[in-house]
Amino acid sequence: MKKEYLITSLFALFFSLAGFAQEKTITGMVTSEGVPLPGVNVLVKGTNNGVSSTFDGDYSITVDKSDAILVFSYLGFETQEIPVKGRTTIDVAMQESAESLDEVVVVGFGTQKRKDLTGAVETITSDDITKTPNTSLDQALGGQVAGVYIANRGGDAAAPINVRIRGVGTTGNNQPLFVVDGIPLVQTSNQTVNTGSNTESNPLATLNPNDIESINVLKDASAAAIYGARAANGVVIITTKRGKSGKAKITYDIYTTTATNRKRFDVLNTEQYIAYQAGLGEGHDFSQFSGSDTYDWQDAIYRTGNTINHNLGVSGGTDNANYSISAGYIEQSGIQLSQNFERYSFSANSDIKVGEHFKFGESFTFGSTDRLVQSEPGAAASFLSATNVPFFPIYNEDGSYTSANYDTVGDASWNTGDRQIVGLNDLENNETRVKTNRILGSIYGQVEFVKGLKYKFTAGLDYQVGEGQWYQAKYDFGDGEGNTTGTDLLVKERPIEKTVNVSNILTYDTSFGKNTLSLLLGHEETRFQFTKLRGQATDLLNSTVKLVNTGANSAANEEADEWAIRGYLGRINYNYDGKYLATFNLRRDETSRFSSDNRADYFPSFALGWRLSQEKFLENVDNLNNLKLRASWGQAGNQFTGANNAYISQLGLTSAYVLGGDQTVIIAPASVVLANPDLKWEKSNQTNIGADVTMFDNKLNFSVDYFMKDTKDILVGVPFPAVTGFALPTDVNLGEIKNSGLEFSVNYNNSLSDDFSYGISANFSTLKNEVADLGGFELLSGVFGSQISRTIEGESMAHFYGYKTDGLYQTDAEAAAALPDEDSFDGASAGDIRFVDVNGDGEITPDDKTNIGSPIPSYYYGLNLSANYKNFDFSIFFQGVGGNKIYNEARRELEGMEGYSNQSTAILKRWTGEGTSNSIPRLDAEGSNNNTRFSDRWVESGAYTRLKNIQIGYNFDAETLKNIFNGFVSNIRLYAGAQNLAVFTKYSGLDPEVTRAFSFQKGENNLSTGVDDGYASPQPVSIQFGARISF
Repeated sequence: MKKEYLITSLFALFFSLAGFAQEKTITGMVTSEGVPLPGVNVLVKGTNNGVSSTFDGDYSITVDKSDAILVFSYLGFETQEIPVKGRTTIDVAMQESAESLDEVVVVGFGTQKRKDLTGAVETITSDDITKTPNTSLDQALGGQVAGVYIANRGGDAAAPINVRIRGVGTTGNNQPLFVVDGIPLVQTSNQTVNTGSNTESNPLATLNPNDIESINVLKDASAAAIYGARAANGVVIITTKRGKSGKAKITYDIYTTTATNRKRFDVLNTEQYIAYQAGLGEGHDFSQFSGSDTYDWQDAIYRTGNTINHNLGVSGGTDNANYSISAGYIEQSGIQLSQNFERYSFSANSDIKVGEHFKFGESFTFGSTDRLVQSEPGAAASFLSATNVPFFPIYNEDGSYTSANYDTVGDASWNTGDRQIVGLNDLENNETRVKTNRILGSIYGQVEFVKGLKYKFTAGLDYQVGEGQWYQAKYDFGDGEGNTTGTDLLVKERPIEKTVNVSNILTYDTSFGKNTLSLLLGHEETRFQFTKLRGQATDLLNSTVKLVNTGANSAANEEADEWAIRGYLGRINYNYDGKYLATFNLRRDETSRFSSDNRADYFPSFALGWRLSQEKFLENVDNLNNLKLRASWGQAGNQFTGANNAYISQLGLTSAYVLGGDQTVIIAPASVVLANPDLKWEKSNQTNIGADVTMFDNKLNFSVDYFMKDTKDILVGVPFPAVTGFALPTDVNLGEIKNSGLEFSVNYNNSLSDDFSYGISANFSTLKNEVADLGGFELLSGVFGSQISRTIEGESMAHFYGYKTDGLYQTDAEAAAALPDEDSFDGASAGDIRFVDVNGDGEITPDDKTNIGSPIPSYYYGLNLSANYKNFDFSIFFQGVGGNKIYNEARRELEGMEGYSNQSTAILKRWTGEGTSNSIPRLDAEGSNNNTRFSDRWVESGAYTRLKNIQIGYNFDAETLKNIFNGFVSNIRLYAGAQNLAVFTKYSGLDPEVTRAFSFQKGENNLSTGVDDGYASPQPVSIQFGARISF
């Protein structure tokens, strides 16, 4: 018996030891972006055995199988399952989840879980923002969000950007409302210097994109109507980075880029130009220059651009306090002369909790920008350089610019004036500089009276001080005759803008049974003040000391403006059993911009949601995580008119008075704007129907939305005849514009192994724009003295309005049979353009002008592809638009075949006889058929696909860094990238992404958009190298 007991005990001991031998302790560190992440759940899959990472991100867990799988999970991050595979050390880098159902999304005056959203809201993360070297954060919106279209004005750093959410709903301001940390921004065109050309800068360029945590785009009225009178064009909520509980996280980012122009105008060389001038038949014999070199004047304008960017950030905190501090610097030289941008930035955010019920904090950003910008006539230098005579040398032997005046050349008597060098001289001798210092900050205090009942007070300030200087130097033309520009000119402006915003928000969140209820009541008030001093003088005593009081003919003036808006708002969010969702918003706004009878109005919205995936009939559907249907209707407004206080008459000084016996002309005030006391809000009624689908353990996310946006009582400036004495248009409520479309977005992220993962993100949007009502009026607009666009009922807004063409007359017989043409100077000949008799009345008249295309894209899209293999990461981003047209004004000049300007090489394929061409007409110095009139000849497809960004990076192994730096450096990422490597388009101009100069507040360019005058430099091709180091 004892022997049997001994044997049994030995077997038990053996198996016990064997089992003990299978147990293994796994240790490691959990990080996010190289920083330790505390509180991460670490679980042995299929068991209840689990631990949490410590404050330092460390964990230790015992497993009893060598093939065990560890599951790492944390709210807001992707869950990771990692096989042990016999290892004893496993370090994990957690990745933030962009589409987690429990992700918290910032909405107006609060937050919501994504799964509970009933409105159309999309999010861009900080990684999306910083992946491309953007000067301003609104550049990050392009191609990233369905329903959002942006157009850059060329490659000039910090130039204004058009942002359009769900189409164009008004003839005036179409920019969305930007809200930074709860403070609505007032975007204006005041930070500039008036030179007669575009010198205004992007108002968002003072903000450092590296300071941004997320951008949430509220696209429908259900989400945006809580902002009432300023939400008709959508709302963009910008949240800056805040500290998180944990050790201090120090990061340093640096990148540098080198940029070059992608495309130039292809113009005639010397021999081609001489032949072209001879063919004009005006006696221009330049044969004496045959054999001369060809000088590319565009070389004198373009250069290699460079950017250097530094960012240093520190963040951290405890359970009761957190902080985030950062500083940044960027210097960027453009690809053309007189294009420079510099910014210093600083931000500091903090949150402090006192006890269990009180919390306060602040957000503070400071930005100082200095922008050197091209102004007239230097702003046209890039285009004028292409038109310069190619055999004129650019420089004399001493390095000065060559003579521009040739009184007699051959048999021709002509004089180019200063055109050859004026652009270059203006760029090198003149200076147009716009500086802006901006403080944007807020403080808040929040108290929780009882569980769920909170009150929050926020006060914000947006203070901008600008300094604009335009100096035109007096310089010698270099013609050997002492001719100069005549005099110098100095203009200085000092704009100051102050916006104060105060809000009081009371919220109550409660649950009872299966019901969840959130209530919000609030008050918000914004006051905007603006002043600007302007001084100018000529003939300065000393051009080095640029002071207005040192010149002659000095003058000064001052302007001021002020308005205020007050709102009362409420919101109800209801959730039953996580299945049935409802949201109701109501805001009442009062503005000083309208008369007392029309000053106040209400802006309601409501939305319903149904999470079908929570229903029993779908609970057993494999791979379905979420299926939600959404429907909403809402109303938002727009208060921005062409002039503040347009409901009352406005006076201006005029010299049109003649008084007294000697008929002396005097300066006196006169009414320049007719009052409109009936002026009221512009209102946008918006309907949205959508669905959200999440599948395959949250790997696949898909959303689709159909929207209708109907804007009524549009604020339009209507001009009066000059005989009335009213010099400026009067604002009226007129008409209705409709926009509708479909939006699709899809995201898919998957891991094929521990070492390899990939992601696909795409969006596609359609848009239909139509003017439903304009009260019988038509709005006509033009550029360079040519009428090009029309807005009328039944057509898209600001469509191009001109003649249609039908090839060329190939023979004299065809030309002799041409219809009578009111715009033809001397009749058609063989080789001239055949214009179409659209109305069929047997003659060509202005009545035959018709819609020849819309500048508004009918679809736009974006595609992001990414992959991670071990420590390497790769991403590529495409963006594009289609269905729109561009008026190529530059091509009209370069193919006009008139005067002495150089021409495009396209004219080498012009008509020279029957059958030689059916698109480019004959040479005709007299312009007898007016072939250059505005027609579909100059209107081209604006569709393009741009390879916007490509980047590859390498993250050094955490264990390697720990061994090398002894824990001092937690992460190093090196990366290289390229921007705008390729553009796939049929457009013949320099860049299909064009927009003319415009005003943020007035937005008058909406009636003459899609025009490429050749002045803006194309978006450059740039190569980027950078590093990110975390300590």
